[in-house]
Amino acid sequence: MHTHQPILFVFAGNNGSGKSTIRNLIIDKIGVDINIDADAIARRLDPENPTAKRVTAGKEVIKSVNQYIKEGKDFSIETTLAGKNAVKQISKAKEYGYEVTMFYIALNNVSKNIERVAMRVKNGGHHIPTEDILRRDETSFKHLYEYAPIIDNIVLIDNSKDGGEIILEINDGKTTFGVNQLPHWALPLYQQFQKKPPTEL
Repeated sequence: MHTHQPILFVFAGNNGSGKSTIRNLIIDKIGVDINIDADAIARRLDPENPTAKRVTAGKEVIKSVNQYIKEGKDFSIETTLAGKNAVKQISKAKEYGYEVTMFYIALNNVSKNIERVAMRVKNGGHHIPTEDILRRDETSFKHLYEYAPIIDNIVLIDNSKDGGEIILEINDGKTTFGVNQLPHWALPLYQQFQKKPPTEL
């Protein structure tokens, strides 16, 4: 029996959106040391060709997540939310009594995601094929809208500019904060939970 409700933080968004950057900015505030990132695991397994280790990294992620959930540990994961694994992990965490908070990070145009990944590669970072970024952009948003109801707290961050901006917050199914002009990608989620107009806090 856990003495406190365990917490899962999910940093979600397409490649190049800045998930790791945002997590690093707020890591002290959330107070969670354990972070699971499939891309980082793949790079650790094969720095020269991390793509070749994608499947192995994915299996390691599933194993680690299952272990932490069973132990009731607070932890965070990074995911594009384009596949179903993250959704399964979130659902399992909920079954085990976790509170789930998702920071969904996006840019105002997928072309910016592609540009940022290209810039990352120039600086020695890992490459993501353009076709993967384009495909994940659609499915990632689709899964955000589809599975939002099972997530306790959702924070949408527009990271088009340096530092990012919180544009919408949803807590326990209610909109608690929203900027006056939401970007197009945030509108479906806002409309999904709209009980009353968002209030500038």
